Amino acid sequence: MTDALTYHIVPENLTEHVFNVKISIPASQHDVIHLSLPAWIPGSYMIRDFCKNIHQLEALSPSSQQLPINQIDKQTWRVENAAAGLEITYQVYAFDLSVRGAYLFDEYGFFNGTSTFLEVNEFTAHSKAPISVEIVNNQLSKHWQLCTSLKQESVVEFEGNATHYFTCEDYQELIDHPVLIGVVEKHTFEVAGTRFHLVFSGNTETDVERICNDLKPLCKHHLDLFNGLPEKDYWFITLLCEDGFGGLEHRASTALMFPRFHLPMRFESDIIPTQYEQFLSLCSHELFHAWNVKRIKPEIMISPDLSSEQHMEQLWIYEGFTSLYDDLSLARTKLINAQRYAEILGENVTRMNRTQGRHKQTITQSSFDAWSKFYKQDAGSHNHIVSYYNKGAIIALALDITLRQLSNNRYSIDQLMQLLWTNYGLKNIGTQNDVIQTICKEHFNIDISGFLNIAIYTTMDLPLDTMVQSIGLKLNLRSRASIDDKGGRASTETVKHALGATYKDQGSGVVLQTMHDGSPIVQAGAQIGDVMIALGQWQVNSGNLQRLLDNQQSESVAITLLRQGRIIRSTLTIRPAINDTVYFTIEDSILFDAWIQGSVSS
Repeated sequence: MTDALTYHIVPENLTEHVFNVKISIPASQHDVIHLSLPAWIPGSYMIRDFCKNIHQLEALSPSSQQLPINQIDKQTWRVENAAAGLEITYQVYAFDLSVRGAYLFDEYGFFNGTSTFLEVNEFTAHSKAPISVEIVNNQLSKHWQLCTSLKQESVVEFEGNATHYFTCEDYQELIDHPVLIGVVEKHTFEVAGTRFHLVFSGNTETDVERICNDLKPLCKHHLDLFNGLPEKDYWFITLLCEDGFGGLEHRASTALMFPRFHLPMRFESDIIPTQYEQFLSLCSHELFHAWNVKRIKPEIMISPDLSSEQHMEQLWIYEGFTSLYDDLSLARTKLINAQRYAEILGENVTRMNRTQGRHKQTITQSSFDAWSKFYKQDAGSHNHIVSYYNKGAIIALALDITLRQLSNNRYSIDQLMQLLWTNYGLKNIGTQNDVIQTICKEHFNIDISGFLNIAIYTTMDLPLDTMVQSIGLKLNLRSRASIDDKGGRASTETVKHALGATYKDQGSGVVLQTMHDGSPIVQAGAQIGDVMIALGQWQVNSGNLQRLLDNQQSESVAITLLRQGRIIRSTLTIRPAINDTVYFTIEDSILFDAWIQGSVSS
């Protein structure tokens, strides 16, 4: 038996997607040991029940005697006669292709500790317990590289196997370093004393050198804002896929998922297409979380209970502020120009304008109910909830403008973020619900409570049209130009009549995917999942439906629906299209550029 709590993990079967895990528990005064696995992973606020993938759990004494294991609940086990030490073995079924779980196949293995490493509660619950980690490259994976922000002590090769040895201070650190082991492409660059490692899974035609060059100014922006990063190394670990998107923050790394052919390839032009722009924004967002979430955090997240939901109303600060900075930093570093950033702002406000739920749910309620509502959305969710990411970013924009107006441009959201870092993040002090009001009052001598009470505790729309004038913008409204119109740009061709649904081709018509409360299609009695076959005498498809609707001259038109094999006939009232699509025009480019750069008066 070992003298330290040690986790040993090895890819066991690539085609059956199985990791083998062994925990060596040293001798102690604990005759009874409890093992548990987190039900959720920090940064993704939904119960995931990772325990469903734990199989063949066994306990052995130092003399290799098998000991009984009693399961207490879905994610907790009890083992007796443990004082002399134990060896716990189990398998992890790893077939969750996401940034949250564990995944193993012929190209790589990826895992988060929350999916993989059982906690030995008696060793970790009330004190720091140093942990050793051994990750094995065996014959199945002998040509693979290992990438993780875990602190590596050594590598030992023996009979074709390479065992990588790591250490961490406690279980909370153990589960905060995702691991990628596989065929990878890896580049390293340095910014302001921090080494950044950019890793992509698999064989790829991606122009990694170009991406490194584009990430350098983004990293520098964040490091400059917070006066450095507490980590000497930071990892961007990207799982390339055919069609997927996601990111999850960790203290010294981020796990990303992105479509491989949305990234620039070697020998392509230097133009930044929208799809690649999204990747840079995603990297910016997750790196910003290294400060704002991983270190600046709500009080409940200082030592969160990972066995159950941890409700909090501050996610609008942590995801909303970060969602403002992710794209804003692209503009500040000139990766996109001011016009493109104005378009992005228009897209974001359009997204909120089309969310009916903003009139029914406050952003603090959205944060609190993330576990049951935001992370469990369905086709009707937009009518009932609001995104603390989307609205949070717009509130952050409005807060910055308000601070500037009330301080004669002496203070901005940049200074607010820096104070959150120095007063809370650096000191490991959790934030209270009124942290923004407190900082503004104590450090800026500004009472921001009136603004915030409306912004976060009511469902009122903020007066963005007048607010953005102070940063050189004009807010414009129009109806959408097509079903795919995201807003952000002017358009001379817009729809004339409202339908109130999103749809796609299916069979002999279009299937209704989402519908807006109170819209003509809802008042006609249609339901989500109905197939709309005809409008008037004409069969419809995604190409002609809006054209046929816009061509109507009467007050209503007959529609034919197919619902679970039944023909439904109804009447659609003809109403003007709603002006819910936003685009900004730059009225004062000097003023807008100065705002983008965060300029304040001395």
